[in-house]
Amino acid sequence: MTNPPPHLPALLALSTSLRAARTQRNMGLRQLANRLGIQAQILSLWETGKRPPTLEDVAHILGFLRVDPTEYKRIMLIRRRLDSLNPFETSGADSISLQRIFEDVAIRILEWAPHIIPEPLQTPDYTHAILQGSATQPDDIDQELFARQVQQLDRRSSCSHSVLLGESATDGNFGSQLNGAAATRSQLSIKIVPTSACFAGMIEPFRIYETAGKVFTVALLHTHNTIFVTEPDAVKRYRSTFRKLEQEAVDYHALG
Repeated sequence: MTNPPPHLPALLALSTSLRAARTQRNMGLRQLANRLGIQAQILSLWETGKRPPTLEDVAHILGFLRVDPTEYKRIMLIRRRLDSLNPFETSGADSISLQRIFEDVAIRILEWAPHIIPEPLQTPDYTHAILQGSATQPDDIDQELFARQVQQLDRRSSCSHSVLLGESATDGNFGSQLNGAAATRSQLSIKIVPTSACFAGMIEPFRIYETAGKVFTVALLHTHNTIFVTEPDAVKRYRSTFRKLEQEAVDYHALG
């Protein structure tokens, strides 16, 4: 029997979430396996993403650990996504996105934003200007602004987040924008990459999520959808690209 690819985005998010649900309750792997009546090796395979648990297995674990309803819904949604094996995510397709899940489980995020300040760092005025420029209807703008404000309040900020901005993203009054973001996120690093240092073809924004165990997933960020990349050679190329850009970057305060 052929095992499924070990680094599918949803499988990685599921395994990390199951491990976090257990460790947050100070329970050892063997202890939980014994209480569930399964082999510790099987639970280890589930928590490392080497074998997918069934929907019933996930429900059993979450029920035993007594996770809250929101967490239960989030993790069960991830398990259901495994059946589609879809590396694409369309904006608004689900109430809980894989991007949000990876933000919750990542220990570090590396981000390249060549043209626009990333959404987690945007002020309401900045977001409003972007939405207006995209010909979004006024009522829809208000709804989108409210939805993003709710997301910001609920966003975890303890993760290390390194952002490289293209010089074209710094037009206008970007200094106060970034100063405000830096003031609310203690582990945020922001640098600017001069246009002259942006090598040919490096125009698409991407985000690299690093989770426990040095496992990496790349999210290619498009206007209405996200493509997740987990193939090792491709991930290696994106990590190398980030390092090259970072070598040419300067602290944003230096441009003020």
